[in-house]
Amino acid sequence: MARARTLYFVLHSRYPAEKAASLFAAKSCEAFAEAGERVVLLVPRRFGRAEGDPYAYYGVKKNFTTVYLPVLDLFPVPVLKALAFYVSFCTFSLSVLVYLLVRTKRTDLIYTNESLTLMLASLVCRNTLYEMHDFPERKRWFYRMLLARTRWLLITNSWKVQRVRELFPGIAAHLILEQNAVDFAEFLLINKREARTKLGLPAEGNIVVYTGHLYAWKGVDTLAQVAGRLSAGTLVYFVGGTDADLKRFGDAYKNVSTIRLVGHRPHAEVPYWQAAADVLVLPNTGKETIAKYYTSPMKLFEYMASGRPIVASDLPSIRELLNEHNALLVPPDDADALAEGIRRVLMNVREGDTLAARARADVETHTWEVRAKRILAHIAFHR
Repeated sequence: MARARTLYFVLHSRYPAEKAASLFAAKSCEAFAEAGERVVLLVPRRFGRAEGDPYAYYGVKKNFTTVYLPVLDLFPVPVLKALAFYVSFCTFSLSVLVYLLVRTKRTDLIYTNESLTLMLASLVCRNTLYEMHDFPERKRWFYRMLLARTRWLLITNSWKVQRVRELFPGIAAHLILEQNAVDFAEFLLINKREARTKLGLPAEGNIVVYTGHLYAWKGVDTLAQVAGRLSAGTLVYFVGGTDADLKRFGDAYKNVSTIRLVGHRPHAEVPYWQAAADVLVLPNTGKETIAKYYTSPMKLFEYMASGRPIVASDLPSIRELLNEHNALLVPPDDADALAEGIRRVLMNVREGDTLAARARADVETHTWEVRAKRILAHIAFHR
């Protein structure tokens, strides 16, 4: 009997790790396997991976195989950090090529958002799917070649679909528009008091929560500027961030007594932080194209599933899911407007609850399982 098709999901990132890309890979692989695919996740054997069982780390079923491939990892050498990514990316791409040369058959599917890796993989496998997370503002000659060799191109928001059609007219790849997703089972409606008790947070008083990294394009500095302007007793929690970013952020805002830096927490704990909030904030900046146009942030889907009101930057990328019907949108990079938006939600509990309920209803079709089935149905239709 012929072997069933294998879906090779390729990720160039530490795995498991605190990065959203690793979580995305774990949830995607679980969902594709649940949909009936034989799934193999290919990742680099890099230093700095989180300890323990990666399936338990992300709370996913062990229904797919994880293979660690050799890579030249220079990240631990400080003087070589400028070259470390490129060396790691190139050696990993070669490792993937060698692995696929030995393992793949004609009907297998290569699925990745790693451009060079997919270019090499296309030499040995015809069925390739490129999931475009960022956007190729540079080296378009390379992406023109890549897209010519890509059978399916998955794009995570409508702005990027339009730009791809403008910049790469006549590409042969079948376009798939599919946003990110959320695991609804992780975000069952948790009682606010229960969540605060579990996390050791104050039972009384207002709590504003941001979950995610502390990169500048996330707009976290705008939220930090707001923290001291809210009503007495309102605390602002930042859940996430690397050690280096936590130090920078802590030094910059050490005099703001209402800021609480929590740092990275296990993913299973994040739903409780969001449930503990009176307001969830997504303050992405409008000054960088990645925030304004490219992103489809997973935490936005998690916010919507949490059943808590959302105050977010009014940006094209955010409006892919949020609007005046299900959230309170404010101009980006405007601390006054953000502060006023948070105050409005805190003072109008009924309005906030209505927005939260609508957001949760609007994200119900964006689960990992539904996403995987839609992608596989598109592939089956456009063979």
